[in-house]
Formats: sequence, structure tokens, C-alpha cells
Amino acid sequence: MARLRDPQRRIILRDLGFSEEPFSRSADPRFLYLSAQHGDVLDRIQEVIEERRGLAVVEGGFGVGKSTIARRLESIYRAYPQDFSVVFVHTAAYESEYAALLDVSYALNLERRKGMTMQWREFEGFLVDQKEQGRNVVMILDDAQLMSPGSLSLVHHIYNFDISQKLAQVILFGQPEVQRIFNLRPEVLSRVDSWFRLNPLSLEDTLELIRFRCAVAGRKDPLLTQSAFLAVWQATHGIPREIVSLCSKIIDHMGAMNRKVADMPVVEAALKDYVAQQNLVVNQAGDGMENG
Repeated sequence: MARLRDPQRRIILRDLGFSEEPFSRSADPRFLYLSAQHGDVLDRIQEVIEERRGLAVVEGGFGVGKSTIARRLESIYRAYPQDFSVVFVHTAAYESEYAALLDVSYALNLERRKGMTMQWREFEGFLVDQKEQGRNVVMILDDAQLMSPGSLSLVHHIYNFDISQKLAQVILFGQPEVQRIFNLRPEVLSRVDSWFRLNPLSLEDTLELIRFRCAVAGRKDPLLTQSAFLAVWQATHGIPREIVSLCSKIIDHMGAMNRKVADMPVVEAALKDYVAQQNLVVNQAGDGMENG
């Protein structure tokens, strides 16, 4: 992806009316567009947390905005350290209950104890201490589809330890495979208070995402013709991460083709780069599996 360090990219952006990069993959909260479904899921997760209802799962395919919501939750509750103790794990690839317990304990700055039983006592003592201090413990685990079924015992143990109310609120974000993991642990599945699903963006929300990012970066005029926009939506299937990636390439080709608004020839040229990049990623992943 082109970067602002690239002088040519800076010139293109300036000529198109942008004061900064509109389609960066970096997690800048100013560019966070919440569609109706994303906003609803965020609100409902906050209800789970603040009402101390326990375990919630957010399921969705690649690139639909799960990590964006997870990071937003983290930022919301880290702003109130007197009321919340927050753990954020960006890749919950745990092979066992003990591995999960050690990682979460480390994130909470708890003492490392000898053996799982003693580590659980340390963790349980922390939960009770936080409750007595009036703090709600919020555990946000992203990429939860990478957890082994056995590692879900972390969650089961936490909710078996509850005294009079949920001492920790665990929010898992994962791709659809996370459902298979829970199906293998029905006793943990029964503990889920809320299960949310994120879908790709609608046509209207895709348009609003592009408009929103352009406006934040300084451009008020439409970026794409109607036919070009439809081509973007169809090519990306409404997946936010892919929309951002393709639009970044469209800006490069707008500069190369001297267009102020992206039409179909611009989008078609950008799509060639976009598809080539996707094929490269797929091939690299295949090579990695063979070498592994």
C-alpha cells in the first residue's frame, strides 16, 4: 500500500483535495465508521459489560470489523480505570487452559505462580479484590477462533467461580469457526449470555464508509462515479477491510490517469492490482503451509 512517506502519493492526495491519507489500514479512531449494525452490536456489548451479564461472543467473517469494535471497546473502558480493569488480547491462540490463564494473568500484571492450581488462586484473588474495590473486570479476546476447545475452560472456570454476580465480563471476537469450538464444549456454550453476528456492509453503508473516510481526510466531493462505486461494492462484497484496500489503489490510479473522480477505467485498473495482490497473498499462504 502506498504510504504518506511516498512523495508522489502526497502529491496525488493534495491534488484530489485530501489533507491526509483517507484509506490507511492503521487503526486511527477518527476514521472509524460505525454502520447501523456495528453501532448496535457495540451498544449491546456495553450493556452486557455494564450489567455484568458475563460472556458474549461476536462472530463474523474476515475483515467485517470485529477487531475495530474490539479496539473501540478497549478504548472506552480504559478511559475509566477507577471503574474497569481491562484486558485486551489481539490473538487468543491458546492451546490449553493453562496457556490462556498465564497470558491473561500476565496482561493483568499478576504474579506468576507455580502450577495451574496456584495460578488460579492468584487470579481468583484478583477478581475478588477488584469486586471489593468496585471495579468490573473486562476481558476482550480477539481471534478467538484460534482457541483450542480445551482453552475455553478458562471461561468455564471464571463463571464457576462467580459468587453473587459475574466478577469478569468476557467478550470473544472470532471468525465463524468459533461456533465449532463452542459446539465441542456445550457446558461453555450454555454460559453465553449474548451471541452477535457481524455481516458485510450493505450498498448504502459501503457508500457511507467511503464518504466518511474522505470527509475526515478533507475531501467533500464524491470520490467515485455511480457505476464505479457499484463495481467497488461488488468486488469487495461489502467487507470494510477490502473496501479500504481497493479504494487506496483507486487513488493511485486516479493520479496516474489524471482523474478528479474515479470512473470505470480507473476502477478496472485498480481492480487488476487488487486481484493480483489477493492472489499473491493466497499463494504465499499456500507456500507457507507446504513449507510447514
